[in-house]
Amino acid sequence: MNANGTQQLSATLRRRRGTAVILSMMFLILFSTLAVGFAVATEMSSQIAGNERNLSLARTSAESGMTFIRYQLGSITLPNGTNSSNLLQNTATQLASLPALSSAANMGSNTVQVTGSAIYIPSQTAYMSLDNSNSTKFQTVITQSGGNLIVTTHGVGPTATVTRGVQIQFLPASGNSAILNYGIAAHGPITVSGNATVSGATSAAQGSVLSATAGASPLTMSGNVSISGDFSDTNASGSLNMSGNITIGGYAPTSPNFAAHVHKGITTPAFPTVDTSMYAPYATNTYSSGSGSNVTVVNATIPPNTNPSFSGNTTIQGVLYIQTPNRVTFSGNVNITGAIVVANNPTGSNTMAFSGNVTASAINNLPANATFPAGERALTGSFLLAPSFAVTMSGNFGTIGGSLVADSFTFSGNAGGTVNGSVIALKDVPFTESGNSPFLIGSSTTGIPTGLVFPGGFGASQGTYVEVP
Repeated sequence: MNANGTQQLSATLRRRRGTAVILSMMFLILFSTLAVGFAVATEMSSQIAGNERNLSLARTSAESGMTFIRYQLGSITLPNGTNSSNLLQNTATQLASLPALSSAANMGSNTVQVTGSAIYIPSQTAYMSLDNSNSTKFQTVITQSGGNLIVTTHGVGPTATVTRGVQIQFLPASGNSAILNYGIAAHGPITVSGNATVSGATSAAQGSVLSATAGASPLTMSGNVSISGDFSDTNASGSLNMSGNITIGGYAPTSPNFAAHVHKGITTPAFPTVDTSMYAPYATNTYSSGSGSNVTVVNATIPPNTNPSFSGNTTIQGVLYIQTPNRVTFSGNVNITGAIVVANNPTGSNTMAFSGNVTASAINNLPANATFPAGERALTGSFLLAPSFAVTMSGNFGTIGGSLVADSFTFSGNAGGTVNGSVIALKDVPFTESGNSPFLIGSSTTGIPTGLVFPGGFGASQGTYVEVP
């Protein structure tokens, strides 16, 4: 090979080596780029997975917090007199009394209280932990909208900056005062005899009767007696003892329609507890005499063991607040504008007897003056609140503007009249209506009577669930 050929071959080899080097560098750059891309993609996928995990844990924390507070809200009992002006404060007070919301494990050093216009659980700056590592937690905020509560829970996962929130509107639980749908509701067996009747003042259904006794005979009817509404009892195996000219719901036992008005084995409705603390501040006078006639009693407290006997015409205005033990007797005509109530936590053996005629007007009919302030006149719906008392009535009672509640009732002789409310007997002892005692049951227009407390707090309103920032 001559010199020219050698030079050409060398040049060709050099070009090929250059091309190979360039290609190698291009592949190196390409693979490096791919490696970096794979690394970035892997890191991004890891970050996305971590974010999704944190979001999921935050959302789960919020949902867990809502489940927790939903249970607590369903466990409270709001005091009588709760309205839109004190709803939030009363809710905070009741929640603070629950074991789960008063323990240091959940609340730390915080207490449930109203801050500004909201309740923060556990506080405005703290969260309630859901696990031992404190990696998942929630905070609840409760605000008010009219008579309802707006509950928002914010959940946090391991990363504090990743949060999720859910919100539900809660309404006061309904149906807990269903017992007020009955004209007479007794824990014990009921006896209606002689010429006694139970009738609705404006509709037959108002004259419905309930027995929640555990005994074998929830209802005994004999004589010329009737119940205009339905009869219900909680004992499915209990028997009805009936003789004479009797009807329930307008039908005799021989009628094929009779069974439709007798309901056996129903679920026991909630009987109320009695709280008369809101009446006490108005009973500013003390009645110390053991007996008297032609007596006027105004906003008075009867101390324990006074055992007053009102033998003549008696006028009661405002609140008659009876401490226990006591035996109270009204043997003459009684004219009442107000309410007769028993102090909370009664003790001893207590009786109350009305053997004369009773005229009873609702407390809101008191004159508007300094003696009977607006707060007292607003204590509507109840005429007699007497837990631990056995009450007997043997005289006419005209029209009573409120419900009657006691351990037991016995109506005899000519006792009869109209009760604008319900008659509720709290103990499983006989409820007796005999003689010529016609009962007319009218409707109370005041909702739940003042002084009656029913179990149940708030329930979630369907269709109000939303996710919030």
